[in-house]
Amino acid sequence: MSTNNLTELMSVLAEKADILESVRETLEQEQRCIIEALPERLEENTSSAEEFMTRLNIVNKRFRTLLARTGEELGIPDGGSLSSLISGVDPEARQKFRFLQKKCSSAAEAINRLLVINEDLIKHSLDIIDSSISLFSRLLGGCETYGSAGRILNGKAAVGILCREI
Repeated sequence: MSTNNLTELMSVLAEKADILESVRETLEQEQRCIIEALPERLEENTSSAEEFMTRLNIVNKRFRTLLARTGEELGIPDGGSLSSLISGVDPEARQKFRFLQKKCSSAAEAINRLLVINEDLIKHSLDIIDSSISLFSRLLGGCETYGSAGRILNGKAAVGILCREI
């Protein structure tokens, strides 16, 4: 078997783990931006996360290709999975692959948790904004005023968001 493919596969898996870790860090920063109400930084973080996800997709394609090629060399049918490939390598490589596999899955789990938390934070923020707009609408609405025809009208002030400000 070619040790070059194993080395390259390990390298790509390490790169994948690093990218996942960067996505996790970006989502943690996003969470701080949501909590601290920093929309400018939130937009920058979203852009960074998109770049990392693009890189991750490219790395995943390379990884699947290398995994299939290495699986064929090891005689694993249909390229197998990383877990089945790990069982067919020497103990030293097995230990390195398991470490990287665990690092990737830990980062992916953390990313999923952060996505759920961030989504809840944003939903909660929007609920607070909606409540504030309703309050202002109730406070500002319902007063009597004169219309253009000189008649008394029961008007209701409308609240809207312009340029992201109330």
